[in-house]
Amino acid sequence: MQRVLSFQMTRNIDESSEFVTKRLCCSFLFSIGFLCLLCGFLLGRFAAERSIETRVQKTRNELAGNGLRTTEHLQQIALLELTKASFDYERAINWQAPDLIEANIRRINGFFSNLSFVHEVTNYRFCVRATVRGSRESDRYIILSANEDGIAIALELAHVLDRIYSTHDWRPRRSLIFCVSLISLDVCPQTLPTFIRRKVMAYVAVHGRLTRANEHVALSGSDVIRSIAVEAIKTIPDRNWTYLEHEVVGPRLSLNIPQAIFLFNDSNSANSHNQSLRSRGIILAQMISQTMWRLSESIVIEWDPKYFNKTINEVLESIDNNKFQDAKEKLKRILKILLAAVKDLHIKIDQIENTQSLHVRIWNDLLLDLDKALLCFDENLHRSKTDLTTFRKQLLESNSDTLNHLDEMAKCYEDVIQVLQERKNINIDNIHCYAI
Repeated sequence: MQRVLSFQMTRNIDESSEFVTKRLCCSFLFSIGFLCLLCGFLLGRFAAERSIETRVQKTRNELAGNGLRTTEHLQQIALLELTKASFDYERAINWQAPDLIEANIRRINGFFSNLSFVHEVTNYRFCVRATVRGSRESDRYIILSANEDGIAIALELAHVLDRIYSTHDWRPRRSLIFCVSLISLDVCPQTLPTFIRRKVMAYVAVHGRLTRANEHVALSGSDVIRSIAVEAIKTIPDRNWTYLEHEVVGPRLSLNIPQAIFLFNDSNSANSHNQSLRSRGIILAQMISQTMWRLSESIVIEWDPKYFNKTINEVLESIDNNKFQDAKEKLKRILKILLAAVKDLHIKIDQIENTQSLHVRIWNDLLLDLDKALLCFDENLHRSKTDLTTFRKQLLESNSDTLNHLDEMAKCYEDVIQVLQERKNINIDNIHCYAI
């Protein structure tokens, strides 16, 4: 009996030890699993936070300097490459020879077709159009139109941008269109489909002959785009922007599209050839390059109205006839209200979040609508009612229509104020449907 009890006790002890060992083993495995799970959670959280921080930093870098800072080194490369360009103006003259137009259209088509970043090349009777699709806003267009000596500049710029695309994997934010006219007239607008016309953010034109130019560049255009061009030109090193004469502006294009027009001023002076043609080409190409880059790459289109205010006040002060004094004072009062409304608009624009691309696109389109309103284009007469060059010319020739012109400009700027007031009441956060 004692042996039986002793055996039973030994068996119970063994079973108890085995049970304890199993419990310890399970507890150990559970603890290890919990620790692995905890470590995995913490590691995943760390990785997620790092990923978010990386994305936030990338977004900050992309937004820095209104989207221009991250590509600043590429802008400098483009400026440097343009200093090495040849600018073959003799060939440009031959391009416009009447008996060579068809052959030259094929030649220019071949040039654009061989560029890696060009998506589409289209021939027309007197011009060639090449499209570079944008990476972010492919349905917004920046157009460079060129004829005469401007052809050489447009082709060199396209070549430089293509090398940057191939070497640095760069693509413009918005779509670019290079349009080359092989006659003295700018026929590019006639080739633009209606859907592209409505989406053009800027029409940049370089026309005329550098062989008849002096050392200064005239820059005209719509008020918003012209001011953007001036600010872009000021970023060029070596102060080449000093070749720009703010006081000398040419007539606007007969287009109801935001625009900027570059050309060297014609001159019959004996000193007009102190600069070589190539130097003039470099200066003009760099100005156009920086303008195109800013228009294409800026996240938000920004307008500094100080050039607008300065130019129009200079024109008004040049009117010394007392019979126009009341009209002048009325126009000055309207301009004061307009500038205050523009200031309020910019305050609201500054409050939007640049990461919300829909909001940014809406405001950009609204600002371009403002530029069109400032153009005040007359569809019947095919001219801008607020073109100061035309107004200056009219002052020199006759005073008979000056009062009517001043009243017409006042009415245009009153309409602009109305546009600004309507835009001021828009609540972006309540806009859910918008044509992109």
